[in-house]
Amino acid sequence: MIYYFDCGIIGRSSGRSSVGAAAYRSGEKLCSRSVGSAAYLSGDDLRDKNGDIVHDYTRKGGVVHSEIILPKCAPSEFKDRETLWNAVEAVERRRDAQLAREIVVALQREFDLKEQIELLREFIQVNFVDKGMIADFSVHDKGDGNQHSHIMLITCAVAPDGFGLKNTDWNRKNVFVEWRKSWAEINNRMFERKGLDVRIDHRSYKAQGIDREPMIHLGYEASALERKSIKTEKGDINREIQKRNAEREAKKTAQNRETVETMPKAMVDSALNTAEYLNELKEGYFSFEKSLNELKLQRNEIREELPRLTYRTEQIDEYVRNIEALYGRLAELQETRRNLKLSQWSKKQKTDEAIKHAEYELKKAELFFKNRFYIEPREALEEIKRINEQIRAKESDLNTKNAALLEIMNAQDVIELKYHTTKLLAEIRPDKKEISRLLEKLSNPPDKIRDKLLYEQIDRRLNIIPDHSFRKAIETMPPHQAQTLTNIRQQHKERQHLKELVCSSKNRTHSFTRSR
Repeated sequence: MIYYFDCGIIGRSSGRSSVGAAAYRSGEKLCSRSVGSAAYLSGDDLRDKNGDIVHDYTRKGGVVHSEIILPKCAPSEFKDRETLWNAVEAVERRRDAQLAREIVVALQREFDLKEQIELLREFIQVNFVDKGMIADFSVHDKGDGNQHSHIMLITCAVAPDGFGLKNTDWNRKNVFVEWRKSWAEINNRMFERKGLDVRIDHRSYKAQGIDREPMIHLGYEASALERKSIKTEKGDINREIQKRNAEREAKKTAQNRETVETMPKAMVDSALNTAEYLNELKEGYFSFEKSLNELKLQRNEIREELPRLTYRTEQIDEYVRNIEALYGRLAELQETRRNLKLSQWSKKQKTDEAIKHAEYELKKAELFFKNRFYIEPREALEEIKRINEQIRAKESDLNTKNAALLEIMNAQDVIELKYHTTKLLAEIRPDKKEISRLLEKLSNPPDKIRDKLLYEQIDRRLNIIPDHSFRKAIETMPPHQAQTLTNIRQQHKERQHLKELVCSSKNRTHSFTRSR
C-alpha cells in the first residue's frame, strides 16, 4: 500500500507553450503546451488547430488507459482530446495563463487495472466532474510496480456553449485537503471490500501522531548538489539522522531476538515465575511490534519516494520533448526565411517576427527547465539514468525491509504460541488467580499515549485466544492436558451461547411489552 498525491499547474509561465510565433501574433492562443501535455500523458498523437506542431508520443510506452469524463453541461465534442485542449488554449489569452490543473496519484499494487480504473472514475466523478470540471486522466504502468495516474483538469467553468470564467473556489487549500482525504477513503473502501487488512492515510506523519527523529529540508540548491553526488552540510545532517535511526532499529531488533532466544522453554512451577515469564513474552512482543511499525513506516517512506522519482523522470522527459519541439519550430521558421525571395518583404517581416517570438519561447522554456531541475537540457538523459539507478537502489532497500518485516513477524508468531500455551496451562492450575494477579501487577505500560494504546492492543491480542491459536497451542501439550483444556473451552462456549439466548429472550419480551 502507498499514498502519493501531488497537485500542480500546467501554465505558460513555465514555457510549456508549443505553438509557433505566428499563432501568438494572430491573437489565437492555440499554444499546444496544454495540448502537448495531454498528448504526453495519454500517448496520443495530437495536432493543434493551426497544424504548427505535432506532439507525437505514440511510441511512449506504459500508457495502459486514458479517458475523458465530462460533466452534463459540457459540449459532447469535448470528448475528443484534441478538440478539448485546443478549446482550452483558445480561451486562455494571457502569456502566463494557467491552462490546466494536474493531479498525480499512486495506484495500489493490491488492485488490478480494472479496479484501479473503477477507483479513479469514482474519485474523479465525485470530486471534480460533479463540481463542473472536465477531467482527462491516464493510467501509467511500465511494469516496474510504480503504477500511477495523471489527472488533467480544466480551470474554467464549462457550459454547453464552451468555457466561462476561472473558478477560484477550486484553488482553496481546504478543497485540496478534501481531495487528498477523498482519495484515501475511496482506496480504503476498496481494501475493505477485498478483505485486505491494510489502509492508507492522507495525513502527515505529524498529524498521525508518529514520533520519530525527522530529517531537515534540503532546499533546491542542496538537493541539486546532492543529486550530482556533491555532499552538502544539510545532506550530511540528514545522513547522520538516517544512521542514528538505523542503528537504533538494529539495536532494538537484536535485543528483541536475544530476549526471545533466552526465554525459558517450558513453564516453571511457581506462580511468580509463570507471571514473570508471561510478562517477558508480552514485553518482547510489544518491542517487536514497535520495531515492526518503524520498519513499516520506513517501507512506506520508500514507497512514497518511488512515485516522486518516477514522476520526476516523466517531467524531465516531457519538458525536454517540449524544448525539442520548440527547436524544431524555430528551425522550420529559419528554413522558411532562407527560402523566401527578395521581393517577399512582407512575408520576410512576418517570418522574422515569428522567429523572434519562437526564440523567446525557447529561451523561456530552457530557463524554466534549468530552474526546475538544476541541470541543462542536454543533461536530461544522464539525469534520467541517475534517477533510474536511484529507483533500483530504493527497490533493493524495500526488498531488504520486507525481509526484515517477515523475520519479525515470524518471531512474533513464536512468542504468541509460547504465550498462549503458557496462558492455557495456567488456566488449569490451582494458583491461576494468583498468576493473573501477579501478571497484572508486573504489567508496566509506557507513558507515551501512542505507545500505551499499542501496549493495550497487544495485551488484548495475546489474552484473547482464537480457535486457530488454541488448536496450535494444545498440539504441543500432553494428551491429558489438551483434552482437559478442550473440555473447558467447550463448556465455556456452551455457557456463552446459553447466556446469549437468555439475553435475546429478554429483549424480545421487553419489546413485546412495550408494543402492547
